[in-house]
Amino acid sequence: MPTPRKVNAAVLTLQLQAQGPMTAQVLAAVAGADRSRISRALSTLGSSVIRLGVTRGARYALRRTVRGLGHTFPIRRIDERGGLRDWAELTALHGGWRVVWASASRAPAWSERVLDLGGWSEGFPFFLGDVRPQGYLGRAVARRLPTALGLGLDPRSWGDDETLVFLAAEGDDLPGNLIVGDEPAGRFQARRLIPVTGLAELERTSLYPQLVLASQVGGSAGSSVEGEQPKFTATLATSQPEVGIRPVIVKFTDAMTSSVGRRWADLLVAEAHALEVLHGAGEVQTVPRVFDAGGRRFLEMERFDRFGSQGRRGVASLRALHEAFGTADTNDWTVAAAGLMERGLLTTETMRSIQLRHMFGSLIGNTDMHFGNLAFWLDDAVPFSLAPTYDMLPMLWAPGAGGELVPRALSIRPPLPAQAAHWRIAAGWARAFWALVADDSRVSQEFAVVAREAGRQVEQALGCF
Repeated sequence: MPTPRKVNAAVLTLQLQAQGPMTAQVLAAVAGADRSRISRALSTLGSSVIRLGVTRGARYALRRTVRGLGHTFPIRRIDERGGLRDWAELTALHGGWRVVWASASRAPAWSERVLDLGGWSEGFPFFLGDVRPQGYLGRAVARRLPTALGLGLDPRSWGDDETLVFLAAEGDDLPGNLIVGDEPAGRFQARRLIPVTGLAELERTSLYPQLVLASQVGGSAGSSVEGEQPKFTATLATSQPEVGIRPVIVKFTDAMTSSVGRRWADLLVAEAHALEVLHGAGEVQTVPRVFDAGGRRFLEMERFDRFGSQGRRGVASLRALHEAFGTADTNDWTVAAAGLMERGLLTTETMRSIQLRHMFGSLIGNTDMHFGNLAFWLDDAVPFSLAPTYDMLPMLWAPGAGGELVPRALSIRPPLPAQAAHWRIAAGWARAFWALVADDSRVSQEFAVVAREAGRQVEQALGCF
């Protein structure tokens, strides 16, 4: 009878490093040994091996260390009152990641749709990848990071490990309500002991121009929010006791003496009117404020992922949900949302709201309705609920990359019969929007002409459909 072949634990380690999680049966076939010897060899690797699943089909995975920081990272969640609670644990494995919920009985309703047996995820968890630094503020944040972290200046070049390094070192003020690692959690808890004063609202005209300079030099304090329009975050101390602290995000223009600054000043007024119209339709939480200071124009919008000085609420972009739940290959809001609805992740009412927003955006020339510009509340329940509208403005007339102002005209896409009812509602909103822009004295004469012509086109289309 042949002597059973010995199994070298080092060989199993190499296999798990190269191939990712594998079953004992596959490992036995690779090693040319029986399963009992595989089990004994795996036991010699101790806690470096994780078993994913509890049946005979369970897979074995090997932990890996991320940039010397370790392999396991706690994820905590901040509630609307500012309380910090354990939510999950993330473990880096060769070939992917493992998520284990702090309370198995209270795991999110969507968890089994994105995690395999044992909490396995081949890709970086969608609820963390979505909060990596992005856009204008993201690059500003990256510029001021300690060089010791070894991260590139452009977050778009970061991989999952680099994102995790950032989250575990600097992620105490991210969009949404999650914190990864003990160090950021400790800083958040320490801040709860310090009264938040905020900026006096009456001093905004002098303080905001200073914050512009700070954001351009080294990156302003505050979380990264997707979008290329220059912006910073701030916390205001309101004069209303019932309101208290008010976190805001503030867009700003170049000096309005330049053609580029003047055009962006028009567009910020237009954005304010778009959100004003949508607020009346229940699609926006609050109406932004627009004012001029220091030769620039500012648009100030309350953050919908914040409550007072400490409270937060989770959010996830359409991009994150689209990638996580395997919907169709598309760059259209409504097509992606329809895929989510088919999977029971959105209600018909939410789908209607997305369709209306998308139609309205098209009718006001918003050519930048990418998947990062539509967000949902990231709660534990499903279906997901739609968060308020943001970044809704006529980007068709934005200055080009070189600062050029190219004359453009609105192109209206007629609705199909099944879309006509919703389209007429959105067109009514667009008609009101263009009238407000055309009559606003803060808008340049040139852009008022654009608004009147676009409004005429919408009016004419409404007469046809």
